[in-house]
Amino acid sequence: MNHKLLSFFVGSMILTSVAFAQERKISGRVTGADGKPLAGVTIVVQGSNTATQTDADGNYSLSVPTGKVIIFRSVGFADKTLIVKEGQSAFNVMLDNSDNALDEVVVTALGITRDKKSLGYATQEVKGEVLSAARGGNALQSLSGNVAGAVISAPSSSLGGSTRIVLRGIGSLTGENKPLIVVDGIPMDNSNYNSANAERGAGGRDYGDAGFDINPDDIESVSVLKGGPASALYGARASNGVVLIKTKTAKKGRDEIIFNTGVAFEQLGITPKLQKLYGGGFTPEFNTATINGKQYQLVDYSADESWGPKLDGQEVLHWDAFDPNDPDNYLKTRPWVYPKNDYRSFFNTGTTYTNSLSLAKSYENTSARLSLSNTSQSGIVPNSNLKRTTVALSLDNKFSDKLTARGTINYIRTNGFNRPEQGYGDNSIGQKMFQWGQTQLDYTRLKNYKTITGAQKSWNIKSWNDPTPNYSDNHYWIINENISKDQRDRFYGNVELRYDIAPGLYATGNIYGDNYTLKINEQVAVGSLSTSSFSEAIREFMEMNYEGRVHFDKKWDKFSLNSFVGANRRNTTTHRSSAATAGGLIVPGLYSINNSTQTATIETFGTKKRVNSVFGSFSAGYNDLVYLDFGWRNDWSSTLPENNNSYFYPSVTGSFVFSQVVKAPWLNFGKLRAGWSQVGNDTDPYRLADVYFNNVFTGTTFLDAPYFLKGLSKLNPTLRPETKRSYEFGVEAQMFQNRVGIDVTYYNEETTDLIMAVTSGAETGYSSRVLNAGRAVNKGIEAMLTLVPVRKENFEWTSNINFSRNRNKVMELAEGIQSLTIGTAPFNATLIAQPGQPYGQIFGSDFVYDSDGNKVVSPTSGLYLKTPNKNLGSILPDFNAGWRNTFTYKAITLSALIDMQKGGKFFSISNMFGHYTGVLEETAANGVRENGLVVPGVTGKVTFNPDGSYVVTDVNENTKNVTGKAYFRHYYAGPTAQNVFDADYIKLREITLGYNLPSDFIKRFHLKGATISAFARNLAAWGLANKNFDPEMATTGSGNIQGFEGGNLPASKTFGFNLKLQF
Repeated sequence: MNHKLLSFFVGSMILTSVAFAQERKISGRVTGADGKPLAGVTIVVQGSNTATQTDADGNYSLSVPTGKVIIFRSVGFADKTLIVKEGQSAFNVMLDNSDNALDEVVVTALGITRDKKSLGYATQEVKGEVLSAARGGNALQSLSGNVAGAVISAPSSSLGGSTRIVLRGIGSLTGENKPLIVVDGIPMDNSNYNSANAERGAGGRDYGDAGFDINPDDIESVSVLKGGPASALYGARASNGVVLIKTKTAKKGRDEIIFNTGVAFEQLGITPKLQKLYGGGFTPEFNTATINGKQYQLVDYSADESWGPKLDGQEVLHWDAFDPNDPDNYLKTRPWVYPKNDYRSFFNTGTTYTNSLSLAKSYENTSARLSLSNTSQSGIVPNSNLKRTTVALSLDNKFSDKLTARGTINYIRTNGFNRPEQGYGDNSIGQKMFQWGQTQLDYTRLKNYKTITGAQKSWNIKSWNDPTPNYSDNHYWIINENISKDQRDRFYGNVELRYDIAPGLYATGNIYGDNYTLKINEQVAVGSLSTSSFSEAIREFMEMNYEGRVHFDKKWDKFSLNSFVGANRRNTTTHRSSAATAGGLIVPGLYSINNSTQTATIETFGTKKRVNSVFGSFSAGYNDLVYLDFGWRNDWSSTLPENNNSYFYPSVTGSFVFSQVVKAPWLNFGKLRAGWSQVGNDTDPYRLADVYFNNVFTGTTFLDAPYFLKGLSKLNPTLRPETKRSYEFGVEAQMFQNRVGIDVTYYNEETTDLIMAVTSGAETGYSSRVLNAGRAVNKGIEAMLTLVPVRKENFEWTSNINFSRNRNKVMELAEGIQSLTIGTAPFNATLIAQPGQPYGQIFGSDFVYDSDGNKVVSPTSGLYLKTPNKNLGSILPDFNAGWRNTFTYKAITLSALIDMQKGGKFFSISNMFGHYTGVLEETAANGVRENGLVVPGVTGKVTFNPDGSYVVTDVNENTKNVTGKAYFRHYYAGPTAQNVFDADYIKLREITLGYNLPSDFIKRFHLKGATISAFARNLAAWGLANKNFDPEMATTGSGNIQGFEGGNLPASKTFGFNLKLQF
């Protein structure tokens, strides 16, 4: 499949170059009214494709025939035209501020550029320079804090991990809530293939998604289409919004070479504070044993908790003192103290080296851009790394005045080695350090993790004379023996032909393709706590879109018309195969399916899907004052019933530019807008009829013959796509010479026919059934404020604030269903959807309170009582905000981004077990182990009613003293609410400092520009409800199950430097 796709693209994009005519070279400098140089000004030769842009110092050069008209154009400034006369070669130009700073074009649905003032819906554009400034490896993660209405999060400290993006709230309870990612018109598959356990915080590795496959240095801009009115032309894929990425191409008349090189250093960020007063054990006493005639004090090696003896310096035999082949440690005692080399010494300073090179060449009728990049990253977890290589080629050729061709092709190879396991799993380092363990462990000594025979040396052995791991493997055994490898090869690209039929009338034909293969190997070594194993999986994906459109754009005096009709065929195929050993490995160290003790399990599965579509748009404008748009799309999907697979998705939007009639000296631009749409969310293949699975893959037969099993879910032959109806209103304004800008949107979205699997009774023969049922509503406000508080000759300060507030409510579920389980944490909490409540309620037991709000304590145990399971709050935030400030002084630019979230909840398994096992700092603070404590609260008699309500009587102040151990172990057996926290945070998300080297230096080395910069990400966090845990640690992949912190590694801080050279 890869070879066919590559051959197709290469064969389709060999474009013919055309010789160019003799021209005069002109040059000069472009400045603003304040005398400051203007970078990025476009200079166009009227009537041709020749163009260039100014560099960082406002300089430009261009080859132009004598007598031609050249136009200088930049957003926020009035155009200026000049005629090149005989003998002229130098043009220094000053641009005046425009009265309409929003008179610009933006990329909209299907990659069509439109005047922003004509749009009747909210869209937001982020320039590529903003995303790449902090040198993050994932372009989608870099959107965090930069887009109003977008909640963006990523798994903490995960090499190349997937990114979760939600626009305007959760619309689907069990389906996709991720926006469609489109790169240069190419719909990109953004699946991450995380296991079910990984999604719920129960252990697993995150192998990333499409966000990591895009080179940030190739991005020109990202346009976010947040709601249905903006994205309706994508039909059944438009329900969750669209992220449009436009990559860089060669500029007409401008040859350019850009080289970027940088290095980043990654360090451990927020980590739980561990207690340093007591060591490992279940009890505060040492064991004793006589070995070789001598009595020794022994640690309780079998315990993976830290309720052991006080760290007072006594001489004891530690875990590594029992190997006769290790004479340096055999039966050698060491002091019982907190180690100098504690858990922090386990982590590396991660490094990321990034190099990218782009070459752009332009002739009169042909232009091309080639970019190459390489990223090499070593993680903060030892023996883990990630490498990414990208190649991108874009070509553009004008064959004649009527025929133009353009195309792109991209290749990305990503190699991951030993990506850290996250969550509550046997190979999760976070679980071993912050939930369970012994605090006195010297991590330098843990590096000696194998005997001379290759057997494991675990700190958690069953006893001094039985070295078998009891509950935990050695940390270094985990990262060196139980490893994973993955490789993803991806091709994506497009080919377009455009034919201009008549003035304003043209046709386009496009082919878009996205194809990748992901290979994953995972191994567990013989001698591990878990059964030794080897597994391999291959996943293949290919999507081809064939599209044709006819456009008609015309302007008559005061009227304008932009319209098109088109058709699209989308073919999607997937294939996956996996194999795993069973019962362990026969030969240690041989990682092969053939080395399976028992019959290996094998599984293969594939899908095919086709969607045929017709679509169109009609946009009319009058006098740059009023605009009205009507868009529509009809999809026919193969995943829906044959007699009911056609669905129509319309949209209507309008805008009124009131600044055309309201004349005020302080108002530069003002617009009112409104939009309505109906869009869809299609379903997966094979959900209409029962599917049978061949049981031969498990090695099981019936009478020596393979047999087929019917799936456990009752499928639905009348299934419909989810439907979302949206409306929105907004206002935009630029004021005071474009130094104050506002953009405010109110939206309301209702999703119906929600697709869900509900539990069925055992008598039906199925565990669940798939149906359309339920309704959810999202409504909210998005606001953007742009300020230029200071603008002087050599100094400018700009400030951009994004704010969004979304209110979600599940209105109804299937008849008779009171709640829908979305996911379950490994312990004590469930994520549910419930009518009348926001999505994602954390369901668990609460404290019992008396009528005065006091927590009620059991008079017998002296510990908190708990209620039956109830809602403890939603994972959804109350609001999100981002605040970016940029200061420019001469050639120096300083930018800082603050990212904020208020509200939402998360459940922390690390907090629960960290207290239960005595590893967290609070478990040894204030003499609690020596003196015990009286739990704050009251005692009383509690009477529970059938509906879960209760009455507390006979209330008295609690005076019962309990041991510290009893109190903290109750974090597991007691109320779930003890481990549920607000997900608030304020983060210094990024800060960058750049310096454009002076002109003299640039000229001396024959450069067009040079910039050196320093950057940092995730520098600080404030306002955390629990100082031990970053709320973003509760992000598990990009799926719907969120809000469970199961042992993820803490978020890391990044610092680095970059050099950019332009030739």
